[in-house]
Amino acid sequence: MIIRHYQPGDEAVQAQIYNAVAGGLPAFKPASAEEVARRYQAPGFDRTSKFYADDHGEVVGYAVLNPNGRISYPWCLPGSEAIREPLLEAVLAGLRERGVREAWAAYRADWVPVLDFLGTQGFTKKREMINYLAPIAALPRDPVPEGAGIWQLEPEHVPELHALGGGVFPDDCGAEALTQFYWENPYFGPECLLALRRAEDGAFLGATLAIANAAYADPRKIDASMPCFRLGAIGTEHDRHKRINGMFSVVFRDENAAVAMLAEAARRFEQAGLTHIAAQAPSDAPHLVAFYDRHFKRQGAFPIVARGV
Repeated sequence: MIIRHYQPGDEAVQAQIYNAVAGGLPAFKPASAEEVARRYQAPGFDRTSKFYADDHGEVVGYAVLNPNGRISYPWCLPGSEAIREPLLEAVLAGLRERGVREAWAAYRADWVPVLDFLGTQGFTKKREMINYLAPIAALPRDPVPEGAGIWQLEPEHVPELHALGGGVFPDDCGAEALTQFYWENPYFGPECLLALRRAEDGAFLGATLAIANAAYADPRKIDASMPCFRLGAIGTEHDRHKRINGMFSVVFRDENAAVAMLAEAARRFEQAGLTHIAAQAPSDAPHLVAFYDRHFKRQGAFPIVARGV
C-alpha cells in the first residue's frame, strides 16, 4: 500500500469511492467523475493537495487538502478502513509543509460516522455556520440615521472595513486579499458594496454586501444544513462558496447602523423583485448572531471541527 498524489484518471475512482462510502449518509448527493474533473481543471490546481491510497494499482481511498487548512474526511472503501489514519496523516503533513497551523473540516451535523472519526483524531467543534432567511416584507425600513449617509464602498476603505469586522475576518485575510475578493470578484460588482458613514467627519458606522442575481440559487429552495459557505458572508473570503440570490452580510459599529444597512439592502432587493433575504454568520461572533437572530429566522447550520497540525 502506498499513498501517492493525483494522477490523470483518478477522477472516476474518486467519485466511485465517495459514492460507495457516503451513499448511506443523510441527504447524500452522488458525485460524478465529470464534477471532480471540473474542479481539478480550475486554474491553480495543485496535484500535491490530493492523496490516494494505492493498493497494488487499485485506489482504495483518498483525501484532499485546501491551502486554507480545510481537509476532507479520508474516504476509504469497506475493508480498507485501516488506511484512513495514514491518509489523514499525509494530509496533515501536507498542511505542515505549506506552513498551515490548523486543519479543519466542515460536514453536515448528521454525518455522525464522519464527525466521530474526526473526533477520535483530535478534531473538536470550533464553531457552527448558521444560515438565516427572512421575508423582505417583514424587515425594518428605518431611514438612514440623521447626519449619516450611504456611499459605495471603495478599495481605499479596506482599513475601515477590516476595523468594523473586528475578529470576523481570518487572521491571514489582509488588505490585499480583501481588495481582491471584494473588488475583483467575478460574481458580484462594486455596486453591491455599501458603507454607512457619518457626514461630518466621514467616520464609518457600517458596511454591507448585498448580492442580487437571478441566476443564483433561491435561498428558500436549498438545504441549509449542507456545509456550504455562502458567497458574500463576511469572514468566509478564503472559502469555496455557493452563490445565493438575495445574500446580505454586514459589519457594524452599533445596532442602529446595522439596522440601517439591513433596511437599505431590503429596499434594493425589493426593487430587484426579491421576496426573501438570506444571511450566514459564525456562532463565535455573538454580536452578529444576536443581530441576525433578531431580524431573521434560523434556516439550518453546520459544524466546523478543527485541530492543530
